[in-house]
Amino acid sequence: MSRATSSNVRHILFRFDDTDLPQALVGALRDEVVTCGWIRGSGVIEDAEVALVSASGPTRRRLAGLVQVVGLEGSVGLVDGDVSCGLRALFSRETDLGPETFAGEIVRARVRALEVLVTALDDVDGERAPHPDGPWLLARIGPGRTEPAAPSGPTISREVPAAITVTVSNVAPRPHATAVADASAPRPAAPPSGPGGAIPPRLTRFKAEEAEQPVPEAGDHVIHFMFGRCEVVKSEDDRLHLRMGKDGKVKEIALEMLRVTPLPDEDGSRVYRLDRKM
Repeated sequence: MSRATSSNVRHILFRFDDTDLPQALVGALRDEVVTCGWIRGSGVIEDAEVALVSASGPTRRRLAGLVQVVGLEGSVGLVDGDVSCGLRALFSRETDLGPETFAGEIVRARVRALEVLVTALDDVDGERAPHPDGPWLLARIGPGRTEPAAPSGPTISREVPAAITVTVSNVAPRPHATAVADASAPRPAAPPSGPGGAIPPRLTRFKAEEAEQPVPEAGDHVIHFMFGRCEVVKSEDDRLHLRMGKDGKVKEIALEMLRVTPLPDEDGSRVYRLDRKM
């Protein structure tokens, strides 16, 4: 039995529309620097391929048309140094003979609408591997490393997810209405609304931290705890677009949960180390 206790937990809420699984979800997990955790969700998908466990061995089936995902669960961990996640689900759909329910693991699918809650365990390391009966599960869990090693294996291809994300962190409780200051006092302007409502507190928290750590700019180099040495090709708000040194692919990452440490300049270029905030 493996066991690990986490005292550094984040809850991240995603909404996906008109995108593909698992690419969109894996890309979003990379952006939020989630390397160990748990997924829960529900929604509607179509044209899915599902893996099933049977006495004769793992099998796959094609689900044509729309299917409702009543419940979605799975682990988040690393495979060959890159993010991986399980998508085990309970499905439901209407047929000529009435409602039909069944279960399996989503191998790939087109998302019509999907909401996902991710619980990130930032001080735990987990590695996923296939079980002899078919499903991929957490094969090892343990305390997180202070200085995670750079990946040595291949990088999973990434697509920019069509998702709205909100990070929920520990915040002070709001005062009761009777304890609010004089109603005649000026009220702060209401935050702008959009598809996801108010601006996520994740962005507000990053603005407060901008003065506390440097932000790499285009042309700088970074040493990412997961991706290794990369070149910054674009820097905007709390996002960096990095060109991977290994294959030249460009990935987008979020700085909010990263610690930025300046390193000595190399050949006239600024260099930074990007580590997880523990």
